[in-house]
Amino acid sequence: MQTGANQSNISKTAQIYYEMAKNIITNKDYSRLPEAFSYLDKARQIEPSNPNIYFIYALAYRLKKDDNTAKQYLDKTTSLDKNYYDAYNELGVIYYDEKEYSKAKELFDKLINTLTYSNVDVAYYNRAILYIKLNESPKAINDLQSAIMYSDYKNPLYWHKLIEVYFYEKDYQKALLVIQDMESHLGPSDYINYTKALCYYHLGLFDQAKDSLSKIANTDNYYTIEKDLLLKKMQH
Repeated sequence: MQTGANQSNISKTAQIYYEMAKNIITNKDYSRLPEAFSYLDKARQIEPSNPNIYFIYALAYRLKKDDNTAKQYLDKTTSLDKNYYDAYNELGVIYYDEKEYSKAKELFDKLINTLTYSNVDVAYYNRAILYIKLNESPKAINDLQSAIMYSDYKNPLYWHKLIEVYFYEKDYQKALLVIQDMESHLGPSDYINYTKALCYYHLGLFDQAKDSLSKIANTDNYYTIEKDLLLKKMQH
């Protein structure tokens, strides 16, 4: 019993060090990076075979802009746990940053085809970004729609990027439909009112555009400034 209790306390200590490091890394607290590495070193000394520790090491090196070392830690993570899917995703993002698009796509494809990956929306989104880079808008649109669905329609980033793609394609009718769908799931916002107004403006529906702009509160923020600029455009 004493041996079991001691082992439990050791594991708890490693977990505390890991959580302290993770908190610094996920909050991107650059000033405390040396502290995070110190916590990780202590956690690794206690649990040298814990893949979670190596994954956070990788994220820490990403913050240091040292992707080569980050890749080594991601490889270590997946060698300890071949089903550590977030590590494959992070490696795919690194390959994307390095313009190794085929390698990035291969990893995102792997994750999308893995039925047990709980963050599949992230893989769809990342592959969509890759397709946008490759000027393959139809594929990007399909992946963004999937990302939205698998996130239970709750992640505004996915909606924003899909709307952005339709704007790039100058398909303002479809952009407007997406904005309205977004509003039905997430509720009204200055972003929604402004992008709706932009769609109406490009479609020549100035009255509807002005009506959408009137719903933006007159506070000193980005959308208030953009609202005034768009109203001036419609006056000319």
